[in-house]
Amino acid sequence: MLGYFIGKICKYRLSVCVQNLARAFPHLSYQEINIHRHNFYQNLARIIWENFHPRPVKLHLSESALETINRLQKQRSQAILLLGHYGNWELITKIPQFTNMPTQALYKPLKNRFLNYLSYKKRTKHGMRLLPAQHALRILLREKQTPSITFFIADQFPGHDNGIAVEFLQQTTFMFSGAEKLARQLNTSVGYVSLQPLNKLEWELDIIPICDHAAATSEGLITKQFASMLEKSIQKDPSWWLWTHRRWK
Repeated sequence: MLGYFIGKICKYRLSVCVQNLARAFPHLSYQEINIHRHNFYQNLARIIWENFHPRPVKLHLSESALETINRLQKQRSQAILLLGHYGNWELITKIPQFTNMPTQALYKPLKNRFLNYLSYKKRTKHGMRLLPAQHALRILLREKQTPSITFFIADQFPGHDNGIAVEFLQQTTFMFSGAEKLARQLNTSVGYVSLQPLNKLEWELDIIPICDHAAATSEGLITKQFASMLEKSIQKDPSWWLWTHRRWK
């Protein structure tokens, strides 16, 4: 019902959703695009429902994700983990339950102080530290000797002058490059975070390595690898990506 209300009654960014789907999958028929549109709004409703449900959502880590986190703990090294608006991305705030390492994520404070307070409180209740995006670079450079895991949601549109151009979903797309620049400057390891739904109120998180020493990579490689991995996730099931964002301007 909630998905029907968002997509059919409110028509929340409906034209943006359909245009994005049509651009990303030009080979699909109008009927097939509508199926993906319908499934997207159903899944968006599920994510909203999960994030406000009184019963906590269960997050499981894959075997490879646990191995990656354990290795980082033993090496006492820094890692930057990239993800997109795919699946219930808010669940990364539960990662501190699986590690003793400091974990942090970038966020953009909301203009409304009360809503910002509620959002901040919810996202930090498991121990996740939130770094205001405009100050993150300075903070992380200052703490570069401290082992930590930093999460970046890296599929936002950064503007034509501020990102790296990659081929993504059938078109040239500008991707946020700040995470790569920071990773290369700090010489961290970098990974891609994948979230897959299991049962209701239950998800699995996987971490796929991109590189161990970012400083040794060529400019743009990390961002292109991230874009390629995110594209594979989307192609596997398009309905879990956030199609209502204006990615291509």
